[in-house]
Amino acid sequence: MSEKTYKLGFIGCGHMGLAIARGAKHKDFLSASEMCVYDPSERIQEECRKEGFAILNAEKEVCESAHIVLLAVTPQICDSVLENMKGSDIDILLSIVTGVSIHHLQEVLGPVPVIRAMPNTPLQISLGSTAVCRSDNCPDEAYDFVNSLFSAMGVVREIPENQLNEMVCVHGSIPAYVYYLAECILNDMKERGINEADARDMLVQTFIGSGGLMQANPDKPLQIFIDEVCSKGGTTIEAITELRNRDLPGIIHDANEKCINRAKELGK
Repeated sequence: MSEKTYKLGFIGCGHMGLAIARGAKHKDFLSASEMCVYDPSERIQEECRKEGFAILNAEKEVCESAHIVLLAVTPQICDSVLENMKGSDIDILLSIVTGVSIHHLQEVLGPVPVIRAMPNTPLQISLGSTAVCRSDNCPDEAYDFVNSLFSAMGVVREIPENQLNEMVCVHGSIPAYVYYLAECILNDMKERGINEADARDMLVQTFIGSGGLMQANPDKPLQIFIDEVCSKGGTTIEAITELRNRDLPGIIHDANEKCINRAKELGK
């Protein structure tokens, strides 16, 4: 790595940026003194001070001070932030901005090496999943470092850039799908008079256990998992039949389509 002051610098440090910074610190991948942050929000600055991260005063200061610059702003303000970064000495740009392509980033900033990453929020507890890709001029050392960073907080897979928008709904947005499904189930259980705290504890454990079984049996078809719960003539098959009759696969497809199209719109 270069001899810049910090190994990792954040431009924007909202929910996901702060999750990455905290994760890197808490997993002892980086010390707090190896990271710096620029974010105009006083609340976020205070959160970062509590963690021991250096607070810098502008985007260019991060670019000049950090070996890897992590861009973690919303797509809506990305272009204005990129304008503030123009002309900086950027070694490596790591972008987690949804929909904004490597081509666009290099079009604005010049031929800087770029890594795009798409993490999700369970990364906060080291159970995240992250899709990554890189520009042709990105050195192996930097790419390996970023892969190791995200691997310390979950699963990492290299995905072609032209599929990253589709990956938004596979893992980036899926936590919200899971939470919404959990909310619907929990609300129905409450309406049936079941204690909310007990229902939530059991529901959460069921999600964890079901995911754990899938993880422990990666080659096992999902239909077999379903069949193992759905005894012929039993209760669960009635529920699954109702979900199929209501075209749950079609609903999921349409929801994913909306998600993917929005990612493409944000990247234009």
